[in-house]
Amino acid sequence: MPEDEGELEERIRQRAHALWSEAGRPEGRAEEFWHRARQEIDLAARAPQEFAGETGASPLPEAET
Repeated sequence: MPEDEGELEERIRQRAHALWSEAGRPEGRAEEFWHRARQEIDLAARAPQEFAGETGASPLPEAET
């Protein structure tokens, strides 16, 4: 189920805050951290679809019972 805009914005806000805290809470760089958080979340959302099946691994055989 797709996430609504409010939920997405909240996830971005939380990630941006974490990035800002990890960087020592610098002043005047809110937009930078917002964009970085948005990119991370967008990439994480796309990764399962974009990379599915690219490992070249065969599926595991069914276990015999």
